[in-house]
Amino acid sequence: MAVALHVSIAQWILGILLILSAMGVILVRKPIYASLSFLLSLILLAAVYLQLSAEFIAVMQILVYAGAILVIFVFVIVLFQDPYQQIARFKAQSQPQLLTLAGIAFVATLVFFAVRLIPVSSANRNLPEEFGSAKAIGKILHLDFFIPFEAIILLFLVAVVGALYIAKKEK
Repeated sequence: MAVALHVSIAQWILGILLILSAMGVILVRKPIYASLSFLLSLILLAAVYLQLSAEFIAVMQILVYAGAILVIFVFVIVLFQDPYQQIARFKAQSQPQLLTLAGIAFVATLVFFAVRLIPVSSANRNLPEEFGSAKAIGKILHLDFFIPFEAIILLFLVAVVGALYIAKKEK
């Protein structure tokens, strides 16, 4: 039994733009341009959430990630601009064969996931009444996934303390 594919043109366009902007994050040479490409990726991801009827997650994506986290990234880029300039003076020693292999692996991964996603049924089915609401997400995060949620918060705290320690140690 074949499942009909009900993906709109907008979802395809958003997906392609999201992949291109994510590739821009890793392919652009200047860190500030990479962070702008990351901002575009975050905004496009919020648009995908809107397509999936998850309005609360889309708004939080913009506020938390595109707002707060990206500001921290830009702050770190500005803070470490001088070491970046020193690193840029050295010639990259990447093997062309490894770069080609990485490109082939990337394309193979995209094809693998595309083949797996084609039979996925439409997201436009009947959703529960509170789907995507703050109450439903809060219930899931604090009842069903409390330990992983707190572990991520602890991981962020350790990362911030480690970054502050490294920054203090070098001065």
